[in-house]
Amino acid sequence: MRIRTVRKESGTYVRLPDDFRDCDELELFHLRDGYYLVSRPLGDARQAPAAPPAGKGGVERRVLEKLAAIRFEKRAPALLKELSRLEREALMSLEKKGAVTLIKSRKYPNGVYNIQKEFYPQRNGGNAQAAAPAPPAAEMEKQLFRDGYLVVSEQRQAQELSDLLQKQRGAITGLKSFDGKYYVVTKAHMAKVVKALSKCREEDVDPKAVGAVEGMHPDGITAVLKILAEGGEYIEKGDFFIRVG
Repeated sequence: MRIRTVRKESGTYVRLPDDFRDCDELELFHLRDGYYLVSRPLGDARQAPAAPPAGKGGVERRVLEKLAAIRFEKRAPALLKELSRLEREALMSLEKKGAVTLIKSRKYPNGVYNIQKEFYPQRNGGNAQAAAPAPPAAEMEKQLFRDGYLVVSEQRQAQELSDLLQKQRGAITGLKSFDGKYYVVTKAHMAKVVKALSKCREEDVDPKAVGAVEGMHPDGITAVLKILAEGGEYIEKGDFFIRVG
């Protein structure tokens, strides 16, 4: 979205989308020279995005599942051509609710769609998700070395993966976080993320903002930050990480 500016002696002003009409304050994050991220105040429960209404839930859920099945860097607006009219309307509705955001950066001038974590679709939903069979360790290993990172929720799965990766200890690292999940990353992925983090000038690091600029999935950045936080380089604070020293 391109917005015209209004220049006055007191400063430069822009008209923000109606989504911000009820906000008395906004958060402004400096990503790099000339690039900023504007958002609602973080952690304000009164302004948390509402869940999709039941009447539209089916189509919106289908759109979320389609987006989730596409790699982050491939979720460009061009995929709208593959959606039906109802699905395009559902996507617009999801954007208005804040469930899906179109993030633009120098690497992705046309933007990529990001799904807010609280709206990320679960297979079969609810209890059926918990009852679904866990992926075999071999499949998790392939995903780890394909994406560079892996987040495992169950201890049994984590142990099976650990047993399988015994011979590759030098190529991976990981930990069990305070949230009870296991974060595993390859050394190559960690080096890539650390290089991206070195470009951030702000003390508060937002994985979503870094991912938008560098073209990486926020979960992959969060996994590395979790490990760095364990080593004392960062302090985790909600969805953000504060650089130490």
